[in-house]
Amino acid sequence: MSTLPVRHTSRTGARDGLEPTHDSPGGVVRARPKLSSRVNAWRKHTPFNPYWTEHFWLQRSMGLLAEHASGRLLDVGVGERPHGKLFESKVARYIGLEYPPMADNLSPGIWTMLERVRGIIDVWRDGGALPFREGSFDTLLSLEVLEHVPEPDKLVREFFRVLRPGGKLLVTVPFAAPLHQLPFDYQRYTEPGIRLLLERNGFVVDVLEPRGNFAAVIGSLRAQHFLRALGSNARLHDGSASVSRWRAPFVLPCVALIQIFYRWISTFSKDTSYSLGYSVVARRP
Repeated sequence: MSTLPVRHTSRTGARDGLEPTHDSPGGVVRARPKLSSRVNAWRKHTPFNPYWTEHFWLQRSMGLLAEHASGRLLDVGVGERPHGKLFESKVARYIGLEYPPMADNLSPGIWTMLERVRGIIDVWRDGGALPFREGSFDTLLSLEVLEHVPEPDKLVREFFRVLRPGGKLLVTVPFAAPLHQLPFDYQRYTEPGIRLLLERNGFVVDVLEPRGNFAAVIGSLRAQHFLRALGSNARLHDGSASVSRWRAPFVLPCVALIQIFYRWISTFSKDTSYSLGYSVVARRP
């Protein structure tokens, strides 16, 4: 991430005219997983995942943002393209761009399996130097990327440049979140902070909404703390925690109960002074 988390000087992944394919399981590395891996993948979509609360609220944000997508879309920081199907149904063309060091951090050894990322990552490039002409896109999608960028103004100026006048920038950023994807984790954004970043680089902010509320944050943090304090046996290279297979049967049900309880409590909370993050719809005038 010389300048941000979506870059490189080559454009080996660009494939104009080819549409994404989804004939194999999602993820950066496409391979038939073992049974244990498939069970773990299922668990990630349930309250037994300590990040389930965050995923729940992020998915709700996607519904808001997808309604503003149209035309030709560029996803900067596409990662494993987790929301691709939702946005592909709204646009004429979906192009995913990723920063090689970030991909390598997510999936070490990915360079030996590049054939498997076809249809997920279309362009390898530094987001601070996008390989597109001015006004190339109607929509630009950037989900949970700006916290991983050491020079966010440079990235946002590139967003502005490649969007056509009237084009939409769809962004999510975290606020209450533990360190993740180390060493590429540089900042968190408040509501005034993300607005200022976008407006000083030319954008008009049309929608800015908190993701979750105070109760959702407390539930998320308590679940993660419970896991890290009682269920983790190591901290991984990217800042995440591995779960002890011996303690998991006792710890994960507690994690699930904590999140379910606070998910219920959050339906009664109106306090957004502390949120999991923010979703933004901004426009190039």
